[in-house]
Amino acid sequence: MKRNTFHVLFFVKRSRVAKNGESPVFMRITVNGQRIETVVTLSVEPDKWNNLAEKVIGKDRKSQEINSRLDTIRLRIMEIYRELEFDGVEINPRIILNRYQGREDESRKTLLFIFLDHNERCKKLIGKDMSPATVMRYETSYRHTAEFIQLNYKKDDVFLDEVNHQFIKDYEFFLKTERNCNHNSATKYLKNFKKIIRIALANEWIKKDPFANIRFTLDEVERDFLEDHGLQKIMDKKFQIERLAVIRDAFVFCCFTNLEDKKKRKANQGNELIIRNECPLMALSA
Repeated sequence: MKRNTFHVLFFVKRSRVAKNGESPVFMRITVNGQRIETVVTLSVEPDKWNNLAEKVIGKDRKSQEINSRLDTIRLRIMEIYRELEFDGVEINPRIILNRYQGREDESRKTLLFIFLDHNERCKKLIGKDMSPATVMRYETSYRHTAEFIQLNYKKDDVFLDEVNHQFIKDYEFFLKTERNCNHNSATKYLKNFKKIIRIALANEWIKKDPFANIRFTLDEVERDFLEDHGLQKIMDKKFQIERLAVIRDAFVFCCFTNLEDKKKRKANQGNELIIRNECPLMALSA
């Protein structure tokens, strides 16, 4: 029987620092090259974290408590691995994490579990139905959600039926304060989050939509005009997804024909007729 390779790693992302100057501690479980990451309910000062030892440097009480907690988590993960190995079942990182977080009850799903599964599916669609940038945005949204749960609920995850209207409003407040997102950025992250809720509703994992009375609005942003070198950079960009290439071509076409946006065209249909008459391509598209 082939023996599994198994490893547990604790690490800190020094680029992610909260207002209190601390960064969340992540745990990565790897089995046979497959890995899964989650935030544990601990945060440390980045400068005090020892990457090699996977612990906090210091002999003060707080440092000792954090290190003791990390040892406890590691031992529990190793126990779960040995239990699964003894039972002779197929082992993967998600099964270990589910058992550690008490999510073995299939009738009651957890938020980050569904979010993570969604993101894994999205990764497999890169170059087909999704762009790398879209997948990266969902990954960032997942990390923000995990950090919010840790900060507000002191837990690694929450059950889907715990996500209500107040959860959404608190999450929006967190994005705008702790993550320092402006209104439009926070709204985009909430839209990413809403997709996970739609998946849960479609599968009947939750009964009520926490977004039922929430409407999204974006602040109008005045953008600078593109200069020649910027437009040329867009024209030279190569896309693997045909749909994005078509959108790029349509945008470039609008730039060269001075095509106005829909609102202005509705208010100025006479000018649109002038443009259409002067531009053969516009006449063909009418």
